Amino acid sequence: MIGFSPFRIVAFAVLLLILVVGGTAIIEQLLRFGSMVAALFFASTMGFESGSNSSKAAGELMLKFAPVCTGTTYVVLTVIVMLVLTRWMRTSIQNRGNFLRTMFLYESLIIGSAIVLFPFFWMLATSFKPQGTELIMKSNPFDVIPDEPTITNFKKVLKLDAPPPGETGSEISPTTVENQKNFGTFFKNSLIISTIAAFFVTLFSAMGGYVFAKKELPYKKTLFAFFMGTMMIPGMMYMVPQFFIICKLGLFGTRWAMFLPHLASVFGVFMFKQFMDTIPTSLIEAARIDGASEYQVFRVLIIPLSMPIALTLFLLTFLFHWSNFLWQLIVTDFEAPLSITLPVGLALFKGQYSMDLSLIMSASCFSIVPIVVLFLFAQRYFIEGMTSGAVKE
Repeated sequence: MIGFSPFRIVAFAVLLLILVVGGTAIIEQLLRFGSMVAALFFASTMGFESGSNSSKAAGELMLKFAPVCTGTTYVVLTVIVMLVLTRWMRTSIQNRGNFLRTMFLYESLIIGSAIVLFPFFWMLATSFKPQGTELIMKSNPFDVIPDEPTITNFKKVLKLDAPPPGETGSEISPTTVENQKNFGTFFKNSLIISTIAAFFVTLFSAMGGYVFAKKELPYKKTLFAFFMGTMMIPGMMYMVPQFFIICKLGLFGTRWAMFLPHLASVFGVFMFKQFMDTIPTSLIEAARIDGASEYQVFRVLIIPLSMPIALTLFLLTFLFHWSNFLWQLIVTDFEAPLSITLPVGLALFKGQYSMDLSLIMSASCFSIVPIVVLFLFAQRYFIEGMTSGAVKE
């Protein structure tokens, strides 16, 4: 037969086998996770208050849901395979090479996405495991859903808020380890510090980028090159002098110490400068002719046009301070637990001789919520900002 290729048949069979095996693992885990959530919901509505009874009841419900999950997996896979086979049979022999390339591309993207998202899925599934069962391996290494799930870990995280020192109900010392596990305070401190730092870094970077891009200054290129050269100095070299300055100012153990040394960003100035180079100078000159002051030009014209890069830098800076463990650990005063931030606070959930991994994973699930929400709302501007300034007209 003209155009017939045994290699294409073999390649299609291999890709179809990968689709079946990978699809079975992914769909089954997603359905099992859904059944776990449903089982926990029904177990809680059935009046099981204690953690062990609720966990056993949820496990029994999951066993009842198992045939439904298995059957649904097979049905979904059968439909997908039939659609692929139908599309393959309808594709002309000459175009089957393109069909195989497209199929390979989609499967590669799905497998790559699964590999990237699997650690987060494992973290979420582990947060529902009872203490002591986090690292128990099953016969199926990809099966990370607990057999007897529980929401006790989330309750522990949310109920670890101890009253501040001096308030009614504070029966233990504010310096004890258990009283330091104040997750609500950790979350609030990180949110305040990350938001303030991201706002001022974005503002100061916009000012610096505007000066380097649109203002005529003597030795501007030399000064800009000097600023760029500071990016080659490792950040670790700044920590000791910054720590001594913070201590001399009496800011050790306060929120100010967490973000004051990081309110300026050379990288942010560089991003704004590259973006503002693409803004026509004629727009600025027209605004000045119309009587706009320098402040009005910057606020009314430059800032709105630079919004994509501003949101990009805001998101990157927020993410940096939200997960900045080392510096926040250095300037944290553990005698004042109400100033501890989330990255440092998560380390307090680890005991001296043991570690409740499921409790840490539960707290980590809460910690990634602001990042996910912020990225979902700003992803369009983030992608646009990352590619802006690459081409100058």
